[in-house]
Amino acid sequence: MKITDFLDKFEKISSTDNFEKKFVRGIDKTCKFCSKTSNETTFNNVPHVIPELFGKNNFTNNEECDNCNTLFGRFETDLANYVSPYLTLIGQRTKSKVPIFQSRKGENQRSTRIKNINGNPHFNFGSNLSDFEYDYQNNQLNVTLKKKKFVPINVYKGLVKVGLSLCTTEELENYNKTIDWLSQREDDLENTIFDIPLLLLRTRFSKKYYAKPAAILYKRKHSISGNIYRPNLCLVVYSGILVFQIFIPFCDETENINPKEYKFEYDLFPAFVFDVDFPKDQEKIELDISDMSIVKYDMNWRAQVEEDELIGFKYDSIISN
Repeated sequence: MKITDFLDKFEKISSTDNFEKKFVRGIDKTCKFCSKTSNETTFNNVPHVIPELFGKNNFTNNEECDNCNTLFGRFETDLANYVSPYLTLIGQRTKSKVPIFQSRKGENQRSTRIKNINGNPHFNFGSNLSDFEYDYQNNQLNVTLKKKKFVPINVYKGLVKVGLSLCTTEELENYNKTIDWLSQREDDLENTIFDIPLLLLRTRFSKKYYAKPAAILYKRKHSISGNIYRPNLCLVVYSGILVFQIFIPFCDETENINPKEYKFEYDLFPAFVFDVDFPKDQEKIELDISDMSIVKYDMNWRAQVEEDELIGFKYDSIISN
């Protein structure tokens, strides 16, 4: 895989940098999602372009009414249940503090708790000894994160909402069906046919840390050619060392595309570039994608899921009390 693959095919068109402290009271506004104006609805809430569950931030806008803010806010519980364990482990401060992770628990069980103190995770397993094990040979503590239940498609919708918030009004005109999809209840859309897979890619930095989260929206540079379909818009979200990548579904250009006749292709955002030491006088380097720390999720699930994830921590020594 070449580092330039993604950037050869996509270009940055918007980011949260464009929304620093944008929210202003007392001006005429139009909601970019429902098209209602200040004369038809209220704009009292401060809408964050990227939810503060990813980290404390002041990226706000003037183009989201209170009704739409409440409507789309219903995805945030699932999004928080999905992402919060990672934020606890890396010590990412959200709206008020670094979240304390409490695991999903069974009957007559107490939750395993993880609290980040001074940048280091502290574990309280109680009687849940099966949640962790020591690999003494490799000096590693393996912890099973039992996430609270979440609905995968709501996690994806929460991220799509971030992408649409970054869109210009002109670009958003290509995604009216996407707005409808976000607005409706999932049980009303049982037979929805998606133009692209609801794929979530998660990777990480090992040398870079974003104390303040950020989001960037990328647009495909070239038009569709042949029988390969590459999505028009790609969203990348950073938080701490974490990088999340999705593609925005239901672009107007796919209305006349038969998914069975086209091959979907995606390109991984090269977050790992920040961790590569380039040889002197060398601008390109070949990397094996199988060596990258990449987790891929299919998020097209409408029911709550119980997800366990094994995380390994290296240690130098064990101190017995």
